[in-house]
Amino acid sequence: MKNVKNYAGVAASVYLHFAVVGAATLFISQYRQTLASAWHANETQVSLVIAMVGLGRIITILFAGAISDKIGRKQSLLIALTCDAIFLLGAAFANNIWVAGIAAMFFGATNSFGDTAGYPALADAFPSKTATMNSFVKAAMQVMQMIFPFCVKLIKNPRITAVILVFIILVDIALTLKTAYAPQTVAKKAGANNATEAAAVTGANQPKLAVDGLMIIALGFTLCFTFYIFSLYAPYYGQYVLNQPAASANQLVSWYSIASLISVFVTSALVTKVKRLNLIMVYSAITSVGLLFMILRPSLIAGEIGALSVGFFTAGGVWQVALSVLTSYFPQSHGKITSYYSFAPALVYFIAPLVAAFVLKANATSTLLVFWITAIIAITSVVLSAILIVRSKKFEIKG
Repeated sequence: MKNVKNYAGVAASVYLHFAVVGAATLFISQYRQTLASAWHANETQVSLVIAMVGLGRIITILFAGAISDKIGRKQSLLIALTCDAIFLLGAAFANNIWVAGIAAMFFGATNSFGDTAGYPALADAFPSKTATMNSFVKAAMQVMQMIFPFCVKLIKNPRITAVILVFIILVDIALTLKTAYAPQTVAKKAGANNATEAAAVTGANQPKLAVDGLMIIALGFTLCFTFYIFSLYAPYYGQYVLNQPAASANQLVSWYSIASLISVFVTSALVTKVKRLNLIMVYSAITSVGLLFMILRPSLIAGEIGALSVGFFTAGGVWQVALSVLTSYFPQSHGKITSYYSFAPALVYFIAPLVAAFVLKANATSTLLVFWITAIIAITSVVLSAILIVRSKKFEIKG
């Protein structure tokens, strides 16, 4: 409880940042028709702008972790907050896809610096509760994503919404500047005792970064791909497959967000009682079934079941659970390890909308093809987690 009291400000500044990120992630897709008109763009070009988020993240993610370790979590979070404000104002006030695309790249930087500052800051401040505190990141995001579609219904002008979100960012900047962050976890210097420790860590009975680390990073990719694509293109399913009005189609994202929010609390409790890799495998399997149901039996009920399954079992904090497995396997240099893991979502943010841009048209067939791709990726999560479970049985550190 002492740590909770001392570092409550850290948690508040990090969670407020991720709450705004939750809204910003949906900003383009929820206002897609208004923004497309302002940018003089079609559906494919809007998806290409969204893909620029991933490009911005790819450009920044590999050095964002090193910067976080070097200059500190607070300073890195301030960079993330500033980039988020640039994205929102740039996207909202752009009058062509070039300006919108550049603005989207800044949101990629927001994700890079936010992930490599926020998650390590929570790990530094709450070392014995890292998995739980990481799960609450999703709670912050999903509360905002649950509310955001209703806000879009009330506020038709994306510029007004952007200004409101930037005001919240300014509040968070002030809070972050005022807050004292925990000392960073740093890698130990090489020495006689540490040489023995290093030998033990690299022994046959320990995880290997080139094998287990890469598989967990790949798992981070597949998990993120599943919920990111769903959050972006669920409205398309409602509009083109179910023939609902655009405003009603957006509500599938609300079902997804409600389920995700509930899952955060359920998952944060389960993660202390169930092996984390087992939890990931079961969650991914249920997500796969939900996606297949909405593809094979298209209906409003199927769409809602799919939204609930993806929201609860993939978007509700399981990505953060996989991150906690990675950091427990390789506990040194949290910022750098987090940047490796966050490189997978960086690829997702670029590749997924890019794939959708070439597949997606304003019809049911192409929309269902996007969801078929998503279902295959979700099944891949099941396979990866199963392999990791088998390998974890021989480690001294269990998954």
